[in-house]
Amino acid sequence: MTQDEQALVDKWIAVFCEAPPIVDAELMRSLIAEQEAILRRPVACQSNPSAPATV
Repeated sequence: MTQDEQALVDKWIAVFCEAPPIVDAELMRSLIAEQEAILRRPVACQSNPSAPATV
């Protein structure tokens, strides 16, 4: 495994909390970027402010 691939595997584990099913650099970069973009989106705590919060 190259250093680049090892760095991607390490980042994958940090983002997804599991080992990647395959080591495909292009695919891994794309999926990591997509997941990081999702995690950066603001999250609304409650979609209907007048409704009570539920757990």
